[in-house]
Parts: sequence; structure tokens; C-alpha cells
Amino acid sequence: MREIKTVTILGANGAMGSGSAGVIAAFGGAKVHMLARDVEKAKQGIEAAVASVKTDTIRARMIPGSYDADLEKAVAESDWVFELVAESYEVKEPINTRIAKARRPGTIVSTVSSGLSIGRLAKAYDEDGQKHYYGTHFFNPPYKMILCELVTHSGNDKKVTQALGEYLDKVLGRAVVYTNDTPAFAGNRIGFQLMNEVAHFAEKYADKGGIALLDEIMSGYTGRAMGPLATADFVGLDVHKAIVDNIYDNTKDEAHETFKLPGYFQKLIDAGKLGMKSGGGLTKVVKHADGKREKFVYNIKTGEYDPYPKFDIPFIKEARQKIKDSDYKGAMEVVKKASGVEADIARYFISRYISYSLSLVGEVVDTKENTDGAMGFGFNWVPASAFVDFLGGPKETIKLMEQSKIPVPKLLKDAKEGKKFYELGDKLDARSLFKG
Repeated sequence: MREIKTVTILGANGAMGSGSAGVIAAFGGAKVHMLARDVEKAKQGIEAAVASVKTDTIRARMIPGSYDADLEKAVAESDWVFELVAESYEVKEPINTRIAKARRPGTIVSTVSSGLSIGRLAKAYDEDGQKHYYGTHFFNPPYKMILCELVTHSGNDKKVTQALGEYLDKVLGRAVVYTNDTPAFAGNRIGFQLMNEVAHFAEKYADKGGIALLDEIMSGYTGRAMGPLATADFVGLDVHKAIVDNIYDNTKDEAHETFKLPGYFQKLIDAGKLGMKSGGGLTKVVKHADGKREKFVYNIKTGEYDPYPKFDIPFIKEARQKIKDSDYKGAMEVVKKASGVEADIARYFISRYISYSLSLVGEVVDTKENTDGAMGFGFNWVPASAFVDFLGGPKETIKLMEQSKIPVPKLLKDAKEGKKFYELGDKLDARSLFKG
């Protein structure tokens, strides 16, 4: 792989395009062609890139341009072409056709796609182009979220893959996770499985607190800063739908039915209630005349918004205190021993998360460290392997799964007792991801 001195960013005015460009210019020291639909949008992208990395020194290395006037010239002199246009084949494939005609042999081309087939997108290129075509799925915002899923397909060259991975890691400071070309790759496949099944449980328990109850049960003591449904609201229900629909249509694993979009999600999407970006979705915040803000939550049964409730669930309070005291295994002991429907739900989803993460080793990734890295660095969730240790090891985890009627993955059955299961501790302290 050539040294990367010049890069073209396609989609430079978007949040991902400008954020990625900032990282590449700041850490990689590269000259960056910033291309958008018109030059003014490209200039806006430059300003956003500068702001994202908080340094003005990169401005001189960033050149604004448009697709119509500048794409071929920029691509011809680039060592890496990073495409970050809209997430659809209809938009990406015509752009790839143009890139393929202009690129030099040896130029890396990649897409930021979060789930489209990299093999299909690579078909626009000749043999050399396919060898150098990848998915480089950065997470937003790139300056703060350092995960990059490096997605390979059958036409790639292993030496190029290794060199690109080392560049992303050593030069750009990415936490590189290697994934195969499967729907939604690793992070989104695992994360949206949990989020979507939690959404189904919210409907099942709509008369007991619904959305708010499930996010309370799956709050920070279960290893995430934001509840799964709050995360869906943050991402956008339309984006959530696109991801789970893609997985549902193109996979057939044991969790297949959990990817079916809940009916109330579709109802909210049809009404334009897409989440935080539209002013409301699963929740909304209302500012009253006196300036005070009040949070409301969607009532699945009535279709109205109710004041967001507070809960007093004893085992959750006890587990949170254990987390505050840095007793992470103690917190999991509380969860394991607690009684009641809320504790049953917590145990079910902790088991499901571990099981599904580990079940993807072999199909989606080659090692559990890749799924662990995807969830730890990409979602800020405690990785599945770390949960195994916090629960007391493989035998205790298997016991929890069997109690919750969750499939036990072979990787866990074959694990040796008494040995640490989580192996990314030198790169990511999983304890820091719990919230008390």
C-alpha cells in the first residue's frame, strides 16, 4: 500500500465526512480534497472539520470542491478515496463508477457504509480496484468515537488489509475491528439486536411502564451510559428501522425474529416523530412558559405522551451502589440473586447480549476480541467477554443463560474455567463503562 499523502473525501459537508476529514488531516497530516454537491457546502465541511479537532492548522491542507467539477481530478491524485455519501446503493454505485475510471492503481477506496454489501459496491472496480476496496465504518463523532470497523470482502488482498489496518491504528488512532462482509457488520448487528428486542419488551410490558421501564431496567448498571431505547431515540427511529430491516431481510440466525420492527416504531416514523432530531419520538422534552423543561415518554397503548415516570426498584438501587463502590462483580451478584419480573428481564438481556455477541464469532468476525472492541469502542457498552468475568466466569454465565432460556454459544461452552475471558483489558478498561 502506498503512503497516504493525499485523500479525497466525498460527502465532506456531512457530520461523518467533516469529522473524518478532520481526523485524517490532523493525525495523518494528509492533504484533503473536500468534495460536496457544491463548493459552498464543501467550505462548510472544512469549517466543521476544523472545529471537530479544535485546531486551525489543518485548514491550509483542505481544498474545497464539487462532485461535478472536481471529482475526477481529485481522485486521480489521491492515495485514498473515502466515500461518505448517502447510505444507499442508488447513490453510492454511480459515484463508484466515476471513481473507478479516475483512480490510479494502488489507490485505496473505501465507504463509510454501516451495513451495505462491500462486495456488491466493489463490483464497480477492476481487479486492482477490488483488491483495494474496503468498508471503513467510522463512528460518529470520529474525533471522540475511535472505532473503525474495517470490512473486507473476497476480492481483498491480505497484505493490503494489514497495511490499511496498521495505518488506521498507528496513524489515525483508530481502534480497528476486522469484520467480514455481513449485514450491519459487528457493532450494529449486536447493538441493534438488543435495542430492537428491548423495544418489543417495552410493548409487552406497556401497562407496567413500557419504554421508561425497560430503559430503567437496562440502565447504566448493565454497562451502558444511555438506555437502549434512549439510544434509538438519539440515533433516529428512521435510521433504526433501516438497520434492523436490512438485518431482518438478509440474515437467518437464531435471533432473526427479534429484528422485526415493532409496530409502534413504524407508527411514530409515519407520523414524523423520529426521535431527538425531530423534537420527539419515544420521548420528548417540553419547555414550559416558566422556562422549566419536562420530559415525556410515548405511551404505546394510547399513542399519547405521559410525564416520564420515576421508578423505585430495590435491586437496581443496590446494584448501582455497588457500581459506585467499584464492586462490579458484586453488582452482578445482586442482579443474579434478585427476584421479580424486572430482575428476570435484566438477566434475560444480559444473557442475550453475551450470547449473541459470542455467537457471531466465525460468521461476522474471526475472534471475540473484535466483537468486544466493536461494542466497547463503538457503543461504549461493556463488552460481552468482560461480562463473563464480572458474572463469575463461563460456568456462572452459562447457568444464567440456561435460566433465561438463551442459547449458549460454543465459544462459551469450550472456555476454560479460572482463566480471564476478557482479553482487551490493556486497551479498554471495561469497568469504566458501567454507570452507577
